[in-house]
Amino acid sequence: MSRPVRIGNAHGFWGDRIEAAAEMLAAEPDLDYVTLDFLAEVSMSLLAVQQSRDPNAGWPRDVVEVVRSLIPYWSNGGRCRLITNGGGLNPLACAQACQQVLLDAGCGDRVIAIVDGDDVLELLRAEAVDAPLRHNLDTGESLSSVRERLVTANAYLGAQPLAEALSRGADIVITGRVADPSLTVAACAHFHGWAWDDWSRLAGATVAGHLIECGTQVTGGISTDWLSVPNVDRIGFPIVEVADDASFVVTKPRGTGGWVNEQTVKEQLVYEIGDPGAYLSPDVTVSFLSLQLTEESTDRVRVSGAIGRPAPTTYKVSATYRGGFRAAGELTICGVDAVAKARRAGDAVLDRLRHDGATFRESVVECLGAGACEPRGRPAEETAHLTETVLRIAVADESRDAVERFSRELMPLITAGPPGTTGYAAGRPRVQPVFRYWPCLIERDRIAPRVEVFEARGQAPQNSELAERDSVSDSHSLPPILNSAVPDPGRELRLQLGDIATARSGDKGIHANIGVIARRAEDFERLLREVTVERVAAHLGIDDLSRVHRYELPNLGALNFVIRSILANSLRVDAQGKTLGQVLLMMPLA
Repeated sequence: MSRPVRIGNAHGFWGDRIEAAAEMLAAEPDLDYVTLDFLAEVSMSLLAVQQSRDPNAGWPRDVVEVVRSLIPYWSNGGRCRLITNGGGLNPLACAQACQQVLLDAGCGDRVIAIVDGDDVLELLRAEAVDAPLRHNLDTGESLSSVRERLVTANAYLGAQPLAEALSRGADIVITGRVADPSLTVAACAHFHGWAWDDWSRLAGATVAGHLIECGTQVTGGISTDWLSVPNVDRIGFPIVEVADDASFVVTKPRGTGGWVNEQTVKEQLVYEIGDPGAYLSPDVTVSFLSLQLTEESTDRVRVSGAIGRPAPTTYKVSATYRGGFRAAGELTICGVDAVAKARRAGDAVLDRLRHDGATFRESVVECLGAGACEPRGRPAEETAHLTETVLRIAVADESRDAVERFSRELMPLITAGPPGTTGYAAGRPRVQPVFRYWPCLIERDRIAPRVEVFEARGQAPQNSELAERDSVSDSHSLPPILNSAVPDPGRELRLQLGDIATARSGDKGIHANIGVIARRAEDFERLLREVTVERVAAHLGIDDLSRVHRYELPNLGALNFVIRSILANSLRVDAQGKTLGQVLLMMPLA
């Protein structure tokens, strides 16, 4: 049996730490692969704007800086291979820029491959029929309503073409839109030589990829118990060690901050998964309901038991379209009755514009610090004692003129608004174009992924197989880490859900996922009993119970709630549902 393949992820989103990959390989130089995830749903529209100004653009420039940071590692004989979706809309231009940086540094023996074929924009634009697969997966609307305004449309490719690039000797694989876990699946399948219908092995690798795709979220980042996480100033990015049977260990580089324990792994497992019995990827359909976790030692959690079924017969498409314009501005209000004053000021701005004939498709007045992240808001009597708040007003409309008129109406509050108004140094709100998300499906046989390998300059292409190490590196020891803060077991009265559970939340289009995990095994029965659809809906201010779906994961002591359309207003300060888990933890228990 072959040794486990060791894969680190050193980038969770476009804007993450550029230095993380070099730091990871300085601590763990014998990693086999490092993955870098740059793309979110709206990233492609931002890249399209760049490419409209410069044909060689359309990809995150940070990719080159990460590659540049790894030159000392490679120059000193490092053999770790890089897999990234940082090619965005233009993998070729990204690869050429990376190749030039390597050549300039005398490191031109790296073989670079690109994977593209995910761009289906022209295909969708050219269709004349109202194909049901192209209907918006969130709303059911026909693509014909936005076809002329489409900016990008990219299918989520799977791991197979990435693995092909590796088998053809690529040291660096640069892709466009690929499902996030597929970066890890490709490395595992290539290293272990798995078949593409070995569903349970592909499922295990998909779970591993899901756990590390968001970087430090599995090593203590945004954990419910973040205040107890050690050394967050140097939190380590995650590593998985995936065995041939697709069981794996989650860990992190030696000597780094953060921690890996059952709780951090469970929180990331339930992050944005939808139905845990049918997690869909282009490689496999995964059930999380049989997963088992074991803390082997400090910062080492073993995960096993993934069950896989055949992949969907379609690819998911992430499309974006022009949706008008938006602007948002903030002012700080201080003093007695601060919240009441701020709300009155915000309403006055919109009322004045309405009287002048300016209306908006969407608008929102929020008082940050006074329940703005809580979907149902807070009644006035609960915020009357606050003496400071941030007034936030945002509008969106197809009419740029209407949005620009709003941008000129916020600053007059400095002299015409309530006393104690400040924070106006930022000036007028900036009018920005809006790109909206359109998820749909496309037939797999209409997609033809393409792999292109750039030969190394001055040397023959490197062999696709990495040399086997004699042994896995010695385990490292760290000082004992205190357990996450948990309530006193002897305490009889627990007032809020957060006393017995942790949570994590995020978006899937206009819908949100909220995963809730029992702190102790014996608390799961209480979760089942008290954290019902009815109580969650009431706490979040949702009248239609059909919008709230509860999934049970007894193997993890967890629940996952899918809240439909709760993120339909894209102007809210929490447009991606990141705060909903913490809001739910404030729900009173019986």
